Amino acid sequence: MPEKRRTPSCFFHSPLTSTTILDLDHVPAHLAVIRGSYIGLEFGQIYRRFGAKVTVIDRGDRLIARVNSEISEAIRAILEGEGIQVRTAADCVGFARHPDGISVNMTCVAGAPEIIATDVLMAVGRTPKTDDLDLKAAGITPDARGYIPANNRLETITPGIWALGNCNRRDAFTRIAFNGYEIVAANLLDSGDRKVSNRIPAYALAIDPPLGRVGLTEAQARTAGQAILLA
Repeated sequence: MPEKRRTPSCFFHSPLTSTTILDLDHVPAHLAVIRGSYIGLEFGQIYRRFGAKVTVIDRGDRLIARVNSEISEAIRAILEGEGIQVRTAADCVGFARHPDGISVNMTCVAGAPEIIATDVLMAVGRTPKTDDLDLKAAGITPDARGYIPANNRLETITPGIWALGNCNRRDAFTRIAFNGYEIVAANLLDSGDRKVSNRIPAYALAIDPPLGRVGLTEAQARTAGQAILLA
């Protein structure tokens, strides 16, 4: 009896997200990851080690643009050393049905303009779930993407309402969001004067080997130094 062919998960269904990819009951034959940043690279390496073919596609000139260029290059070398295909400077990414799964088309400086994947992970970020909060009744107008404007103390335009966590565009990570709570609690309960601008920036990328950073990148430090000199 011929082997039963598994229907690729993206062929009839929506692309995967960082939530739905956890529900997969199989290892994709070829996982295309759209955007080479935290979520994309972490899941990309995980599924490569599970045995999937993985292609990471990013419209930028390099992976994780917020890190120093030599760090970005080192991360790319690590991933490519494990067999992950990396396609940067990939603009105009599009999708189409294909007999073997899904055709991912792109405009690239280098590399083939098409790959055939069985699954696609959209790791392009999230939008805040603020549309059901009735912000208008509180006198608050979110921006075009749904984020709630807040000042350096995380206060909104309406007295007595603060914006913490993913909804304020500043607290995208769990530990940073907890610091938002510390800022509001200190100012509200202890008459403090804590501000977002007092944070020491830090982040981590959970690939293997992991990446962690505390403080400014070289580019950020140069920009800050120039601003001081011009002030």
